[in-house]
Amino acid sequence: MEPETEKMETISKSKEDMASLYEHTMRELSPGEIVTGVVVSIGEGGVMVDVGGKVEGVVPLSEFGEDGSAELPAVGDELEVYVKGLSMGGEEGIYLSHREAKRRKVWGTLKESYQNGVPIKGMIKERIKGGFKVDIGIPAFLPLSQASDRTSFNPDSLVGKEFEMKIIDLNERNHNVILSRRVLLEEERKRKEDEFWNNIHEGDIVEGTVKTITNYGAFVSLGGFDGLLHAVDMSWKRVKHPSSVVSKGDKIKVKVLSLDREKKRVSLGMKQLTEDPWERVEEKYPEGSRVKGVVTGISDYGVFVELEDGVEGLIHISELSWGRRPKPPAQMFKEGDEVECVVYKIEKDDRRISLSLKRLAPDPWENIHEKYPEGSIVEAKVLRVFQDRAILEIEEGVEAILKIDDLSWVRKPRHTGEMVKEGENVRVKVLSIPEERRRLKVGLKQVVPDPWLEFLDEYKEGDSVTGRISSITDFGAFLQIKEGVEGLIHISQLDDRKVESPRDVVKEGEEVTAKILKIDRENRRISLSLKEQKKVEEQKEANSFMETQGDSLLKLGELLGKVMKKG
Repeated sequence: MEPETEKMETISKSKEDMASLYEHTMRELSPGEIVTGVVVSIGEGGVMVDVGGKVEGVVPLSEFGEDGSAELPAVGDELEVYVKGLSMGGEEGIYLSHREAKRRKVWGTLKESYQNGVPIKGMIKERIKGGFKVDIGIPAFLPLSQASDRTSFNPDSLVGKEFEMKIIDLNERNHNVILSRRVLLEEERKRKEDEFWNNIHEGDIVEGTVKTITNYGAFVSLGGFDGLLHAVDMSWKRVKHPSSVVSKGDKIKVKVLSLDREKKRVSLGMKQLTEDPWERVEEKYPEGSRVKGVVTGISDYGVFVELEDGVEGLIHISELSWGRRPKPPAQMFKEGDEVECVVYKIEKDDRRISLSLKRLAPDPWENIHEKYPEGSIVEAKVLRVFQDRAILEIEEGVEAILKIDDLSWVRKPRHTGEMVKEGENVRVKVLSIPEERRRLKVGLKQVVPDPWLEFLDEYKEGDSVTGRISSITDFGAFLQIKEGVEGLIHISQLDDRKVESPRDVVKEGEEVTAKILKIDRENRRISLSLKEQKKVEEQKEANSFMETQGDSLLKLGELLGKVMKKG
């Protein structure tokens, strides 16, 4: 046989063998299948893949990136491909697609996950309108509302991170996959919450993390549920603000105080992990003992003093001083001051301790009769002045009242302030000690002698007195006998004749002498008479005249007597 003829027969046989091989392969492969092949070469025409029996197909380079350079496999790598179509001759061969194989395999997994409610992992690639673009093997959409179980969060903080999510909607025809991270978070939270309530009991001591701080306390995450740690349960001492005790993120141990399973509420306590200082308060601070503490609060009604952590007492304003009106607490103390005081009352059940500052010194009223006996002269400071009285302080805790009637023997002031001023010191006499009022009764005028008593010692009814006319009225004139002592000369006693006006007889400032007709000791009144005084003076003149005539008048009387007898 000629060589050329032999060559042609060989080629013909080779074609027949190839056709036979393709025919065998085509019977094993069918469009729509996903098979695994081996990469045998990579060229400009694409990636050549051996899908079995030395049958090769081509995957376009475009499926590995637009320029054919991204994610290219290496020769010898296994590659899953999708059989798009078969050709029995020519150069078309088998049409393969790696991208479609990958997509169909992913969709198969997604369908199974969707139907069974199984979570899948996805990488959040970027923020887009209304949510996020997520890579789960194919592009998927995560709505913003499904990204977190919190109403407030930073969306940008999720980008670039991988999370487990659930498929909540799947549409293969439109290639749409909608995901939810929130569903899984809520399910996990519910699982932890159920686990928490199944295992928690009152009295348990648990560890938690401070989640948020409010004005009234702190919420503590207990690994499944949040409990409230109220400010009053943070410390035995008074808490001004929860942030002074705990900070956000702190890991703390707390005691479960109460559980409300119906309303899902947990009350926690931190101070209950230590001994209550009030348990031994009566033993540590017995009534009557002197103690030291620190001023922690000041109000209009008193001062709060901390004796130790959790034990605080009150010095009421009435216990600041023995005085009836102590200074305002804010003028006496400031927060942080150390103060010594006396424990005078403990109410353990109400967790109250009454403290006293004034009881550091004896009550000045205990020996008031010895210190300031009635009739003693004392020096006092004028505290307050009213119209009809003044309040004086003799010493701290000892006050006195000075009434307007006890200001002067002489003057009759309309207002107490006419004679005493606030802040000045005066000498007064103790008149009485009313126990119930805890306030001495004193007098200013009583410090000097009473001119009325001096008058009574010096004069009696019928005596003549000399003084100056101090004032004139329609019914008479007043004669000032001495400082603080006046008498009235009634109009009927000014002269023998009828007097129309007292001013016709006397003038103000004129010095006159009058006879004392009557002394009214009870009402301190003196009745005087110029008319009777005139008679007294006339009698004195007559007596004086008789004394100067001597024997002549006697002889004349004898002669007249003889004549009368003869007759």
